[in-house]
Amino acid sequence: MEYKSIRDWLTGAAQMFSARNSALQISALPCRTKNGSLEVCLITTRGGGRWIVPKGWPETDLTHIEVAAQEAWEEAGLTGTVSPDLYASYPATKELEPGIGIPVRIDVYLLIDPKQAKKFPELGQRKIKWLTIGRAAERVDEPGLKSVLLRLQTDGLPA
Repeated sequence: MEYKSIRDWLTGAAQMFSARNSALQISALPCRTKNGSLEVCLITTRGGGRWIVPKGWPETDLTHIEVAAQEAWEEAGLTGTVSPDLYASYPATKELEPGIGIPVRIDVYLLIDPKQAKKFPELGQRKIKWLTIGRAAERVDEPGLKSVLLRLQTDGLPA
């Protein structure tokens, strides 16, 4: 089959992929208790400025926990211990370019009480904000992420 443009090819590839699979992304959900309130750290996407949590693709030489830690470091400058247990998963769409997306499953791992570095790889490329869960849930667009945040509000931090 011939394609008229790279956009046509991407659209076709996304449709074929969507019909058979969903990709996996690994996410860190940075959380802490401050002044008696449970807070989470949100970051903005580099392109559109939507509020999200750090996430990335699995890597063959890293465990999912290591990927979650790496993404939190690269995207938000956060370091600490990632909880070894998968906290939640939710479906989402990964936009490859405007109007072209593929289905993904986001696996969420908690990063509890992380430390903030002054320098990190994506410094200046994103906004970083600690918010109460209620305010964070108001800012995120992804319904699945919103559900995970509200679940954390109900569950609280693991002991």
